[in-house]
Amino acid sequence: MAKNQRTSTARSPARPDVDSGIGELGPVIQRLRKEKDLLLTELAKLSGVAASTISRIENGKISPTYGVLARLGDALGVRWSDILGATESSFAPGCRAVDRADAGVKHTTARGLYEWLGTDLVTKDMEPTVISAEVENGAPLLEGHSGQELVYVLDGTIVFHMQHYAPLVLEAGDSVYFDANTPHAAYSRGRIARFLSVVSRPR
Repeated sequence: MAKNQRTSTARSPARPDVDSGIGELGPVIQRLRKEKDLLLTELAKLSGVAASTISRIENGKISPTYGVLARLGDALGVRWSDILGATESSFAPGCRAVDRADAGVKHTTARGLYEWLGTDLVTKDMEPTVISAEVENGAPLLEGHSGQELVYVLDGTIVFHMQHYAPLVLEAGDSVYFDANTPHAAYSRGRIARFLSVVSRPR
């Protein structure tokens, strides 16, 4: 049986090729930037991400966090959940996408391993991701991005940081729903922990 099953045959505009495994997004960002005839400094101004940071991402020297990806995507007019998959079927009434265990599109960041789900359907209003969080080491790096977000702990213990709030310890089965525009971060405590993140970013 195919991994993804859909009843919709609607198609989206062509998207750049993206490695469906644990790949680097730097070449994709560079390609999109050049397609829009943007200099590094211009993309930096549009996204609020430093030109030096964008350059290091494009050259594979650092891996972007979700917050950075979201800001770059907004500036480039794309959503990463729409370009990470191997097909281009648009979300439509009656459609569905199935991801088998540990078979989502994966990307490693400084925050941990991200497994993006439902990537075979584009134009979605939600971005579900299973994240294997890194252990907190030093001061937490807080970032915000557009939309609303739900964090649900699958296993282990998560320390959730959010601007204006005291750190929140979450165990398996606990969740927090919040305004994702407010800077935030989630780290594991003691060992690698996994949580489901669902970001709602209506078009």
